[in-house]
Amino acid sequence: MSKKIILCASMLLIYSASFSQTSESAEAEKNLAKATENLKAKKYQDALVSIAKAKEETVKLFTNQLVVAMPKTVDSWNQNPPAERGAGIAMPMGQGEVSATRTYSNPSLKKTEPVVTNATTPAGAAPEGMMPPPTMAGMPGGFGDPSITVTVTNNTMWANEVAMAHANASNENATPAYAMPGMEGQKTSPIKVAEYRALERFDTNSKRGTVTVIAGAGVIKVEGNNIESKDILVKLANAIDYKVVKSVLGE
Repeated sequence: MSKKIILCASMLLIYSASFSQTSESAEAEKNLAKATENLKAKKYQDALVSIAKAKEETVKLFTNQLVVAMPKTVDSWNQNPPAERGAGIAMPMGQGEVSATRTYSNPSLKKTEPVVTNATTPAGAAPEGMMPPPTMAGMPGGFGDPSITVTVTNNTMWANEVAMAHANASNENATPAYAMPGMEGQKTSPIKVAEYRALERFDTNSKRGTVTVIAGAGVIKVEGNNIESKDILVKLANAIDYKVVKSVLGE
């Protein structure tokens, strides 16, 4: 009985996702048709509005393709539902550039906050009634719940950063990296994730880090805040379906 329930639930989710994509595709086509009609009628402002709406729906469809590459869960870190609008939706970042993002949380991990004893505010903590200061690299542990963000994009700036790190690693004459005062906890290393070039950053003081991977024309960036170890970032990066990334964004 339980297997039948699970099967029905799975089929419902698949149908719902399929219906959503079909609906968005239909909306995009409808708005493109409106734009054509408005252009013929020389209603250029209305045409621009219809084109913008069609673009928004098309961007959502693009997002759905990219999000498929992201794992639902890794080591008790679960993918959160997408926001109603904005966050989690692919947004144009430049000419031909897109980005899809999902956040992950781990229910078993508790928030890390400064401990106040005898009504004394500890060094670095915010006085009562005030927002805590932003966490900077080199400062002790961040505020808020441990969280991870995964972004799949074709951001060339991120790709260049990874490529340069690997080029410098193989260059015997390259200037070695050094830690600035107050940033001694930082470590940056060119690594491989699956078969792809990647760049790993982690700061043991701020408990923040990133793993950025180049896969064909796609770039995957896994960012962690208030986490104890870089290991989960590497595991999440390894759990990405790189075949999907390359099929959507290109080789």
